[in-house]
Amino acid sequence: MPSTKNWWPGEIDWSAPAGLLLKKFLAALPKDRPFHLTIFGSAPLQLTVDRMLLSGDVDVFSDEDEDLSALIIAAKLDKTRGGFYLEPGFELSFRTSPRWRQRAKIVQCDNVTLTVPHPVDILIGKLSRLDAKDLKAFERVIQLTGHPTAEELKLELQIAVDLFRPAFDEESPNLLPENARRLWHDVFHVQLDLQRDIIQPAIARRLQGYGEPPPDYKSLLGE
Repeated sequence: MPSTKNWWPGEIDWSAPAGLLLKKFLAALPKDRPFHLTIFGSAPLQLTVDRMLLSGDVDVFSDEDEDLSALIIAAKLDKTRGGFYLEPGFELSFRTSPRWRQRAKIVQCDNVTLTVPHPVDILIGKLSRLDAKDLKAFERVIQLTGHPTAEELKLELQIAVDLFRPAFDEESPNLLPENARRLWHDVFHVQLDLQRDIIQPAIARRLQGYGEPPPDYKSLLGE
């Protein structure tokens, strides 16, 4: 698989709206202990690809699974203040490739270690919803960088194949399969065969890793 790092230098534009908001938050955090934070949603794209990719908030979670709500309120950067704000989340909210940490950008700001995920992992995370602004983010990143191509994204989604499993009973239905097909139609202008292009190759590779022969899909289709 081509290295995703080849097309993303990961340089952060701290003068972008998300950068200015983050600097306020980092400056307001207590200095008597370290923090390990990750931003997700649209902010990493605004900071590292295109400052014009705007959003109403900056999503952030603690790598220690700490609830950041009280700290955001103390910094007066929460939703109730109006305008651009910080939205506290948890790592479970960021549904993307299992490879996301190994290719993220790590930035040290005094006592804060800030993780900025790679654009491909941010885009994969947008497939769960894929509203109009998410489609625009795909189009803009591809326009500016040439990546991810359809083939690159297929390979990435094979690695993240478990994202396509049905949702738990307590959750909303998993729209990722439907959204992936819509993405291919609207952005890549071709049809995606989810089983053939993503699920079957991923399962075959997984079984091969277990030392098991992959399923004979041609025979199964014939039957």
